[in-house]
Amino acid sequence: METLTHTELKKMILFSSERVERDKEQINKINVFPVPDQDTGTNLSATLNGIREAIAEKDFNSIEELGDTVLDAALTAAQGNTGIIYTGFLAGFIPSLSNTAEPNAKQLAAAFSEGYKRARDSIQNPKEGTMLDVIKAFADSFTILSEKENDLIKIFAQSFKAANDALLDTPNKMELLKKAGVVDAGGLGFLMILETYLDTLSEQNEDFSVKTAIIREGESATKRFVQILSNRYEVVALMANTYIKEKDIRDKLKHLGNCLDVIQVGARTKIHIHTDSPYETRDIISEMGRVENLRIQDMAREVVGEQSLENVSIGIVIDERAGLSQKIIQHYDIDVIPFRINWPEEENLPGENVCEKIKEAKKQGLNTKPTINPISPEFFMESFKKQLEKFESVLCIVSSSKLSDNFASALTGRDMLNWNQREKIHIIDSKHISAGQSLVVLEAIELIREQRQIKEIQNKLETLIPRIGLYGVLENSNWWKKEKPSTKFWFHKGEPKDSHFLVETKDGQIVPTEKVRSKDFAEVLFRKIERATHRDLNMGKRIRIVIAHGDNLEEAQRLKDKLKTTKRADISFISITDPVTSINACPQSLIVGWIVK
Repeated sequence: METLTHTELKKMILFSSERVERDKEQINKINVFPVPDQDTGTNLSATLNGIREAIAEKDFNSIEELGDTVLDAALTAAQGNTGIIYTGFLAGFIPSLSNTAEPNAKQLAAAFSEGYKRARDSIQNPKEGTMLDVIKAFADSFTILSEKENDLIKIFAQSFKAANDALLDTPNKMELLKKAGVVDAGGLGFLMILETYLDTLSEQNEDFSVKTAIIREGESATKRFVQILSNRYEVVALMANTYIKEKDIRDKLKHLGNCLDVIQVGARTKIHIHTDSPYETRDIISEMGRVENLRIQDMAREVVGEQSLENVSIGIVIDERAGLSQKIIQHYDIDVIPFRINWPEEENLPGENVCEKIKEAKKQGLNTKPTINPISPEFFMESFKKQLEKFESVLCIVSSSKLSDNFASALTGRDMLNWNQREKIHIIDSKHISAGQSLVVLEAIELIREQRQIKEIQNKLETLIPRIGLYGVLENSNWWKKEKPSTKFWFHKGEPKDSHFLVETKDGQIVPTEKVRSKDFAEVLFRKIERATHRDLNMGKRIRIVIAHGDNLEEAQRLKDKLKTTKRADISFISITDPVTSINACPQSLIVGWIVK
């Protein structure tokens, strides 16, 4: 066997996940470095399982295609020192193969060497006697053998022996391992991965009994080292849209603890650190970019088998005006209270959304405006009860109190609960609708992921809300009627039916600012946002954006493409407008919410 296909590489990765998951407790039992928290196997398994879940049911056409998915999943799932070091290895190994259809021995050797370099670079202070020794021994052996041998299985087998020897030698390089009578746990985990790679390629199971002996020798020794924790907490964070260099991230965090690992792939960064200042660490991390996920773990509790993860269990309730994407709603278990739409002339209009139904009503010559029932307090009360069954407390984010009664209904709904339940419900007036309200919810999700307390989240959101902007190009609210339109809450009396208006939010109100004569709504909104954010973007800040449209996806996509040209715009999602906005401004409306970060 002289080359490796993407199908074989996928099998190697999948089977290595199964192997480490099966034997993770053996790895955990010998875990004494960098701290004896006995979770090295668990962390490595979690990282591999994340990769497996991402690739198992997918078909790939190349190593490059497979590699992109593997790296993204590894970065998301990586936990602990070992998980992040392994992700660092992949960040060097995978890209080195991406431009090769079926890499040969020399190309694989170069990839393993790059994998070692990235793994080493991901650690603040690399030490001898660790997982890095095993990776390096395998990579060095593979490089030497590839100069005189083409058979990948032979090279893998001999290089595996070199890696095994390096693992056996780790106690001689680290006094802590020697005292405990164990080898490095992360090194053993990586050796299991290499063994699976070899087994997958050779389709045979060799007996590497020496590893079993190593595990058994150290099983009873690790508990003696419970008291060596130099920093009590482990903080693991995944950041998106980070353009700060790895070195600069390390410089900002290195004074807070040890075991600092940083691995960056594209604009996403994974950070791991042991610290006695977990909340100061969290705050510094959150200032460097958007936090996708953050975990704080008390390792002293973990060592003695107590609950160690700090969980702030906060559920979210919103009204339907936010127009949040279904993916986000489902992922974060958000409870959305819907509006009831009444169609007086025809109850069963075809269409998947309100905009499509209104279009159909127009085709059928139906001229009666559908009505919207306000959300009653009872609906909020039931939603709060439902979320309290799953979460410790609830954050309710409603549309602007100046545009609906939802804020008052939510307060009344809370008052209908018993005293203990009422104390757990926190209600925020977003002072926005549609894309603006969506941004408030997205910011709340981030703060929850940063493990902020609910009072702190509420205070931060109330400070942030005035900074959120919303622009929209809306049609006259009576566009579906045949007769001349009457006065509506945001339009002037007597405007022609084909007129359009640029609107924005001001203190919770939707205010018309000017007529729009151009049909290029995307260009109009792009120029408006460009002018509003020009100074902040020049200062290196970024803008987060949500786009909503009234059944006008093509124009929404054009706006997204234009905004992306700024290089500092992060478009969270595009969605169709909420029912209330759809009825008043459908079908060509285009709305954009934004905030400078």
